[in-house]
Amino acid sequence: MNIFKLFSIFLIVLFFNNTYSQTGPGGIGSATNNELWLIAEKNVFTDAGTLSGADGDLILQWNDNSGNANNATTTSSRRPILNTNNLNGYATLNFDGIDDRMLSSLTNGTSSQLTIFVVAKFNSYINDNDGVIQGSPSGQAFTATTNMKSVGMWVNKASGKLWGRGVESSGNQRSLPQSTTLTPGQCYIITQDFDGSTIGQYVNSTLSSNISYNNTLQSWTDFGIGEQGDKNMNGNIAEVIVFKEHLNQAKRTIIENYLAAKYGQSLASNDFYTRDNPGNGDFDHHVAGIGQASDGSNHTESKGTGIVRISDPSSLANGSFLFWGEETKNPTYTFSTNTSNYTEQLNSKWRVSKTGGHIETVTVSFDISGINLTDKQSCSPLQLIVDNNNNFSSPTIYPLTISGSTATATGVSFNNNNYFTLRYIDQIVWDGSNFHNGVGSGNAPNSTNLCLKLTVKSGGAATLTFDAHVREVEVETGAILNVADGVLLETEDRVVINGTLDLLGEAQLIQNHTGTTANSGSGSFRIKQQGTTNLYNYNYWSAPVNRDGFWRIGYLEDATGTVNFTSALNPNPSTSPITLSSRWLYGFKGPIGDYNAWEKLSPTANLSPGVGFTMKGSGASTTEQEFVFRGIPNDGDYTISVTENTEFLIGNPYPSTLDANQFITDNLSVIDGSLYFWESFATNNSHYLANYEGGYATYNLMMPLPAVADASGLTSGNGTSSKPAPTQYINMGQGFFTTILNSGSLVFNNAQRGFARESANETIYFKTSTKNKQTINEDNRPKIWFSFTEPKGYTKIIGLGYDEKTTNGYDRGYDAKSYDSFKNDLYWVLNNERLVIQALPEIHIEDQLPLGIKVSDAGLYKFSISNMENVPDDLNIYLVDNIQNNYYNLRDGDVQLFLNSGTKSNQFSMAFKNENSLGTISFEHKNFFTSYNNNNKILALHTEESLENVQSLKIFNLVGQEVLSIHAPQSYLINLSQLNDGVYVLKAISKTIENAKSIKFVKY
Repeated sequence: MNIFKLFSIFLIVLFFNNTYSQTGPGGIGSATNNELWLIAEKNVFTDAGTLSGADGDLILQWNDNSGNANNATTTSSRRPILNTNNLNGYATLNFDGIDDRMLSSLTNGTSSQLTIFVVAKFNSYINDNDGVIQGSPSGQAFTATTNMKSVGMWVNKASGKLWGRGVESSGNQRSLPQSTTLTPGQCYIITQDFDGSTIGQYVNSTLSSNISYNNTLQSWTDFGIGEQGDKNMNGNIAEVIVFKEHLNQAKRTIIENYLAAKYGQSLASNDFYTRDNPGNGDFDHHVAGIGQASDGSNHTESKGTGIVRISDPSSLANGSFLFWGEETKNPTYTFSTNTSNYTEQLNSKWRVSKTGGHIETVTVSFDISGINLTDKQSCSPLQLIVDNNNNFSSPTIYPLTISGSTATATGVSFNNNNYFTLRYIDQIVWDGSNFHNGVGSGNAPNSTNLCLKLTVKSGGAATLTFDAHVREVEVETGAILNVADGVLLETEDRVVINGTLDLLGEAQLIQNHTGTTANSGSGSFRIKQQGTTNLYNYNYWSAPVNRDGFWRIGYLEDATGTVNFTSALNPNPSTSPITLSSRWLYGFKGPIGDYNAWEKLSPTANLSPGVGFTMKGSGASTTEQEFVFRGIPNDGDYTISVTENTEFLIGNPYPSTLDANQFITDNLSVIDGSLYFWESFATNNSHYLANYEGGYATYNLMMPLPAVADASGLTSGNGTSSKPAPTQYINMGQGFFTTILNSGSLVFNNAQRGFARESANETIYFKTSTKNKQTINEDNRPKIWFSFTEPKGYTKIIGLGYDEKTTNGYDRGYDAKSYDSFKNDLYWVLNNERLVIQALPEIHIEDQLPLGIKVSDAGLYKFSISNMENVPDDLNIYLVDNIQNNYYNLRDGDVQLFLNSGTKSNQFSMAFKNENSLGTISFEHKNFFTSYNNNNKILALHTEESLENVQSLKIFNLVGQEVLSIHAPQSYLINLSQLNDGVYVLKAISKTIENAKSIKFVKY
């Protein structure tokens, strides 16, 4: 092996020892050099190492803590007694001065260097030389023959002074001078050190005596305790430490400070750790230190008996030491809430003594293998906090990096007398006046705090003014949490409400966990929603809260209390609270199109989450009536059993918007994939069904369509929608219809929840008016909305969309069947089904898509494109008259055609390519147009058609009434003086062409 390899191995071993092995007393040494470490507080047994001793027990075995298993034993007749809580709360072994003793046989022994520490308290001196410890060759520890010994220490009975000696390898005895008196009943820290040439003996860190040696010590392996020669000790020993090397001054100072703190003693010199008295908090335990002594020797990494390791001081100078000690003797580490800052703080803390300056920063590591961190969220960092007060009200915070069972912070700075401990943040707390621990403005939560709990305590009301995402929410008894208008409160888990949680305006609550709800509490969760005040208009509702798992309409409140109900036809808005009519409370779950399946509901009927109901307006003079839903927020999984070939009035069960796309996708196995939203038109003024004005808007995965006046025959068929088409997000409290195709279960879950606001037209709430439109989700699919306006001015919209998930056949969730039947109607035809939305996989220029048309009223009909999304600019869109073979390009403008009652249902289709070689037809085409002379009220017809071929000319008003007819006209000039001013349609009926030609004109 070459020299470089040898040197590399040496460096690795040195680094390992210095960095990872300083777990001996005070953080000095390891099993490599710490030959023996006996601690009376632990590992003492009444037998051979299985039965732990208790106070007053006779001890047979005292186990080694160095890691070398050099356990001390004795015989049954020589057992010392264990006295617990004898020195500063720590145990000692009491030797009777007669025959009690113990013996450790060291694995390695030593002869060249050593350092021994003993913590002892004599009761009295009863022998000539009361022995404390004695090292000797094997079998000679308790012999009276001096030259068979090595090191030892005892007290002279006559003088009470500490004595000691070393025996050279030649057998020559070298006794230490007797300089220091040890008073019975007082504890002493005695150190004996041999550096290879001199033995020194220290009492409480002060040199008592020393003597030089001309040779090495006599090699020894046996180590007697409580006796030397045949002289026994009458007193207590708390701790014995043997190093088989000479410890430098810095290391010896650290161990002596460790022992002094632990056993409640003061050192006569080098007493650097001063946090170990009642005035400083009694941080007596697991003391360790680093530093540099006055002679330049140093020690830069320590851990000791505790869990704290400190290393890597940025700088050192002579006399610079940093010590730390713990307040807890035998800690079982847990975390509890620090009520001054609402962090989760370890139940033990440490305090430092820093002397001599110069130690600017250090690395601090914690062994966290014994710390219960199960309640700490993985996203919440463990922190080291350092402060000058023990409540850590304004700490310096150091994030800890966790690797395995070690948590480390670098660049840590301590001042003398600082406290430190561990903490993590588990909750954001409103304390009645202020927020704590959030990263938003004013320490409130924001959208990045999803791993923290939000706790609201009593006092002043807390208000969230911007979006917040937290782990869970708890509103304590007497506390109030307001979520401001338009703000989202999002939680990963449960909500516990024992106080009050108010969603104001368009505020919403979303919970993201899977499974059933864990929401609970005895308090109130309140949501305010607005409905129409028109006493003739229905609102379709669904409750976002529950009480004991269900909802009753009778729980509804207004601003003054629980709403009253009357069986009268009309409500009474003048009462306080208001009085609503129970005559109009219905649910629906029955056969498709069966009007008789409407189920009358009472205000006390139990409604499960997700079930919808109808209720008419309050009759108040305002445009909106505000209702309060109070209960526990609905959350988690809900299932509702459904039967095939039925329709069901359901609704959004959550206190947030419902993602219609996700809801449809989750339920495509049982529903047809379209949702229908009833809109009562503002012009309603009657309770009679025949006079009722309203219609259904449609939404599916392809596109939405606005409501059209229902013309099923049950209602008037009149009125016009005032609301745009539904959006992807269904508002809180909104009820809607869906068609059930297969028996099974409807599913609601938290994954279907979203956040969108009605005020930005991100949701459409079919109760009140909406405001400005705002696009929140990008959708690149091509879509076209076609408008069909009949003579009375009522407009129906049908849709065409393209999605790669679809086919050329009927696709659930993308194609939508007509939910209404109108006497004048336009629809797509697919496999003999009438569709209002047709979805195809992609645009094909060759496609010609069949339309169905129903004309009951003769008159002028308008065909147009009302809206397009993501449609190529160069794509022509034609309305095709399949009978006349005319192509009308709808991208050039609206097309108006005069249609007679009984028009063939298959007369029209939609195409993207003009198959007519004669070109596209327009009403303003060259061979058929009109001009009007206001001076003489004459309408002139311009056409290449000969008058002989014109069978008749007829003029109609816009409602289809014939106002003038000329049979076999003799002129192209028509006198209109007898007609009122207005818009009319001229229809020319040819003898040679099957279909009549029509043109609109204005008479004025």
